Amino acid sequence: MTPPRLAVWPPLPPTAYVRKTRAPFPLEDRRCVLNALGRHGLWHGVRALGLGEGDEVLVPAYHHGSEIEALARAGVECRFYEASETLEPVTRELEAALTPRTRALLIVHYIGFPQDSEGWRRWCDEHGLLLLEDAAQAWLASASGRPVGSFGDLSIFCLYKTFGFPDGSALVSAAPTPEIESRRPSGLAGLALRHGAWAMSRFGPIAALGSRLQRDKDYSPEEDFALGDPASSPSSATLFLLGRVANADAAPRRRANYAFLLERLSELVLRPFERVPDGASPFFFPVETDRKDELLGWLAQRGVDALDFWSVAHPSLPSGFPRARALRTRVVGLPVHQELRRRDLERIADTVLEWRPSTS
Repeated sequence: MTPPRLAVWPPLPPTAYVRKTRAPFPLEDRRCVLNALGRHGLWHGVRALGLGEGDEVLVPAYHHGSEIEALARAGVECRFYEASETLEPVTRELEAALTPRTRALLIVHYIGFPQDSEGWRRWCDEHGLLLLEDAAQAWLASASGRPVGSFGDLSIFCLYKTFGFPDGSALVSAAPTPEIESRRPSGLAGLALRHGAWAMSRFGPIAALGSRLQRDKDYSPEEDFALGDPASSPSSATLFLLGRVANADAAPRRRANYAFLLERLSELVLRPFERVPDGASPFFFPVETDRKDELLGWLAQRGVDALDFWSVAHPSLPSGFPRARALRTRVVGLPVHQELRRRDLERIADTVLEWRPSTS
């Protein structure tokens, strides 16, 4: 029998329609605006803050690419900084990159682990810069007793990376941004995929073919990074589900799942993710390996759809930045989402450990 498939993206169980939850930050914040994708929120937010032609933003060389494209489409010039051992920016490198045109610093809360938001808030204030928080992978995370995303002049969150929505992002900005009034189609196809993922994780063979088709689809950086239509709102399905699925209880469950894998796979985890901070809301468990494609293939053949994390940089990234480029060839993301059960986590760990001896 085909084993159940497990993925980084959380499924949407049928019980989503019968329970109601208290909306976590930033959904009840009066400044919160919903968009279809995080890149749309970033594009709207930087324009609302007055950034545009002639302005520079300090951005990480280790990035997805869609955020860089959104900034470029808003007219902003990106000045890249290298990824440090901790993935935090290095102050002296940032200060060396400052010019009279520098207006903002963008930090990324990688895989749901908070950066030093409070410290970077102070640094930006001292240098007269705006702080932009990319919390796309860190919804529900907290730092210094406050939600991640509450420190910046602008913050973006990706809703469907934490819960089983078809789409959706949230923007919080210090400057007023336009409400997105247009509505996308119902999102029924996305709902079917998320429910299929739930069924697949329980009953196995139901959607193995769909998973295989998804893996075999040719990857296109241009399509992956494209801004698309910034006026797109979340689908009506996402808007309906927000008050029924999103809840802060997911974060401790993700931390517990991460801690379980950490105990089993501690020798393979990417530094600096060797411990789980109290405020983390892990997006996935990062395995570091110089045989990335081999591990991804091994896992996929055994029903674990791991994440090939950020393998391609935005084409505007100049030469250099060796650590950021090395990370793109070495990081594999394992599922830790809140819908996983203990036996799912045991299977993920066992599958990785079965592969590991073959690499020696």
